[in-house]
Amino acid sequence: MTSRTRWVWLGDHLAVDFANTTIGLADRREELIGTVAEFREWVEAEPAWLPPLGADSIDLAAVLRQRDATDRLLRNAALQRPLDPEDVELVNDRVRAAGVSRLLTTVPGTSRLAADAGFPALLGVLAAATVDLLGREDLAAIAVCEAPGCGQVFHRSRRNQRWCSPGCGNRARVDRHRHRNPAAGAASTR
Repeated sequence: MTSRTRWVWLGDHLAVDFANTTIGLADRREELIGTVAEFREWVEAEPAWLPPLGADSIDLAAVLRQRDATDRLLRNAALQRPLDPEDVELVNDRVRAAGVSRLLTTVPGTSRLAADAGFPALLGVLAAATVDLLGREDLAAIAVCEAPGCGQVFHRSRRNQRWCSPGCGNRARVDRHRHRNPAAGAASTR
């Protein structure tokens, strides 16, 4: 799988992109950053600004621990459940350790997270993105895709959005049609 097709979904909020570095549902999730090389590939493909890693060594276990905490936090927020205090503390510790700040850009109404270069700074920016998203008043905008086999976290662009992408919406509608019309599903498998 090339980098371009592997990361085709990137471009949502940075915290969402980070949480979605696994694909699938429950016990059938596929890890997309299971190696240091895959993590570096994701960092290079991510469209949001990230501090340069340089030659820093990467603690993949720390990345995955933080990604999993971010994923749980976003899913709990989407389901309107309380946030796990240990996950909150891990994220807050990473922000404090990196000294992340928010800076204005030259485009009115926009800003970006900033930190020094290196691995701790990168983890800090990823953690600060989680704080940024979960600290907003519009938590109802965080959702989990309802399409069969997806389960990705996404940031809704409209209140009634149920799927993370048009492709997932099409898959969900086809699945719903098959369940309503069993003969249609049998005909399409011939």
